[in-house]
Amino acid sequence: MAGILIVGDLAAGRPGSEFLELAGAGAALAQATGEPLIGALIARDNAAVRQDCLPPVQRLYLIRDSELRHYGAAAFVAAARSALGASSPSIALFAHTLETRDWVPQLAAALDAGLVMDCVALSLDGDALIATKPVYGGSVWGEFAIRGTLRLATLRPGVFTPATPSDKPEVMQLTVEHIAVNAVTMIDEVAAAASGGVNLKNAKVVVSGGRGVGGAKNWHYIEGAASALRAAVGCSRPVADSGWVSSAYTVGLSGSSVTPDLYIAVGISGAVQHLAGISAARTVVAINSDADAEIFARADLGVVGDYKEVLPAFVKRIEQLKS
Repeated sequence: MAGILIVGDLAAGRPGSEFLELAGAGAALAQATGEPLIGALIARDNAAVRQDCLPPVQRLYLIRDSELRHYGAAAFVAAARSALGASSPSIALFAHTLETRDWVPQLAAALDAGLVMDCVALSLDGDALIATKPVYGGSVWGEFAIRGTLRLATLRPGVFTPATPSDKPEVMQLTVEHIAVNAVTMIDEVAAAASGGVNLKNAKVVVSGGRGVGGAKNWHYIEGAASALRAAVGCSRPVADSGWVSSAYTVGLSGSSVTPDLYIAVGISGAVQHLAGISAARTVVAINSDADAEIFARADLGVVGDYKEVLPAFVKRIEQLKS
């Protein structure tokens, strides 16, 4: 039976936030095609599934195997193939993450199926799935038609409206046949230290700094502004490469794509790689001493000046308006 299949991860009994976004996008396709929406979760541990966190799918396949505890492309491809074999979907959707960038193309190649990655919009045109994605570093939106009996797409997190969790969909355990043993042996696992700040991907306000901040010694301006505005901290790729902050703060093609209501870019030149990560930001405010900086072409509001003077004044004014 054909359907729309969404595939995600399950850890500590909860699917990732991206899974509800996949469900939102998949539900629209299911309604348009008249096909059922089906889910599949690749479990990373043995925790029981939290029923109150599951999206409104007709049925949900739960895939468990010891080889899935730690990421391995071959094992995840085998798990996904098991779900595809059980559901026979016409369309399968995945979140666009560091891991799916690796294994979903291998899945598509093994199945000889069409795939478009990092999609920000989906629609149907006859028998074609039309996938929209940023190309040329985000400076152009491209539309791609995927045809065939199976069509695959990875969706950019934070772009699609998440579905509301439903009441206890039917959960079916699924066994993986011929699962591959991971070629990489996990020796140890160390959790990254928590930043204690607002989560970057889900933040409504983001304050980001670039090379124009002038060095790690000045980074407190960015952190102070973020703290005052209850915002997440972000940065451009060169800042992380220079070691001023962790690469976890990077916004752009090689980091996170963000969808805040307000994005404040401080000392960021506006390279296309960075702009690709803020394409869905509602309002962009740019502060830069270079009047010709590319960031001003994307900004809704811009100030040419010394950020050490402008940023504190800007934050102070916002606090006045809030009070």
